[in-house]
Amino acid sequence: MTSYFPWLTILIVLPIFAGFSIVFFPHRGNKVYRWYTLCICILELFIMTYVFCYHFQLDDPLTQLKEDYKWINLFNFHWRLGIDGLSIGPILLTGFITTLAAWPVTRNSQFFYFLMLAMYSGQIGLFSSRDLLLFFIMWEL
Repeated sequence: MTSYFPWLTILIVLPIFAGFSIVFFPHRGNKVYRWYTLCICILELFIMTYVFCYHFQLDDPLTQLKEDYKWINLFNFHWRLGIDGLSIGPILLTGFITTLAAWPVTRNSQFFYFLMLAMYSGQIGLFSSRDLLLFFIMWEL
């Protein structure tokens, strides 16, 4: 278990739940979906930047922001997350590029933004996973 706030879990879970909530929006044009997704991506980028600026120590080469929770007790699977110096770059780059990619879609935007937010969660989970099963699930997401 962790003794601090589960930042990495929040970074993974926030986009996927935000993507599922797009389904419940009334259809009032593509701009509503676009601005909602942009707000979620910018919020995620701010949280990511805050966590890496104030909770990540660049001089420590070991895995940081570790989280370890029992996930599936029957098979002894764990939800293990952690960030090291090698994975911080791809995570920040994912946050920046996904925020930029949320802008130009004009057709069938509800489905696109749902898939984009799901992919966003999968990529952050992929780069921060420390368990093979979790890595595989995030890779397939």
